[in-house]
Amino acid sequence: MSNSSLEAHVEPSVISGFIADLGNDASATVPLLQAVQSLYGYLPRKAMDMIIEQTEITGRQLYGVATFYAQFRLKPVGRHLIKVCHGTACHVTGADRLNTGLHHQLDINDKDQDTASNGSYTLVNVACIGCCSQAPLIVIDEEVHGNLNAAKAQKALRLHSKKVGEELPQSAKAEEEA
Repeated sequence: MSNSSLEAHVEPSVISGFIADLGNDASATVPLLQAVQSLYGYLPRKAMDMIIEQTEITGRQLYGVATFYAQFRLKPVGRHLIKVCHGTACHVTGADRLNTGLHHQLDINDKDQDTASNGSYTLVNVACIGCCSQAPLIVIDEEVHGNLNAAKAQKALRLHSKKVGEELPQSAKAEEEA
């Protein structure tokens, strides 16, 4: 399954409603992007194209803002979010190893991809969670898991997936059974 199957169904009337409520000039750029992302979890291309067509905001302005601010996502997000802390304490105690282990478990092999192919989990790096005494750590949805190594991070993900009834990607399950 590709990330294209995770694409949101964009309703034109909803985007037009956002524009009517928030404005159609350049000053509405950030509020429009925030409204769209709040609804869809990311900025679908179709919604972006509609904003460009229905406002005075150029494509260059819209995509410039969307790519400048870290809060905006241009790709679909999974049903669950895994944040890997990369603050100083986590970085020096092995955050990169957590990333490697989780990428492997989620079968995310493309460096431009951050979401499992089945849409279950999205893996994102964050600057700091604020739990330095538990470094390195991850947050799965709202659950903090600290003092991890790659194997413990993978175990935390397996336990979370079982708890919420979520399937891990097929290759990860096949490897687990082997």
